[in-house]
Amino acid sequence: MATTLATEKQAAAIKQRMAEIRTELPYEVDDARVRVKQLTDWKYHMKRHPLPLLAGAAILGYLVVPHKRTPERIIIRETPSQSGQSTPEPAKKGLVAGIAGTVMTLALRQAGSVAANQLSRLLTQRNS
Repeated sequence: MATTLATEKQAAAIKQRMAEIRTELPYEVDDARVRVKQLTDWKYHMKRHPLPLLAGAAILGYLVVPHKRTPERIIIRETPSQSGQSTPEPAKKGLVAGIAGTVMTLALRQAGSVAANQLSRLLTQRNS
């Protein structure tokens, strides 16, 4: 294959562009890392959009917290006693329900604490 001046210029241009890419690549990777860190950081999003996030947390909390139960919904198991009469026994919660309740309680407390801190910070910023 014959080399011409045009192919030599194309080869030189390609080599120059590859050198530029090698030089720019570390900086672009660092920028991408910073961007990914920002996207996964909830504090960053809370600083940029506090009201929508607080409203979403309030709605989620309303939907997650159980409503008061009426007496008709309580399931009572009857167990026969030694005298032959059955005595009511309250229904037991399962292990998963207990763990889920504990985790939700902790999550809601943490969300309330974060919301209170953000609200306090917003109010102090407006006053000063």
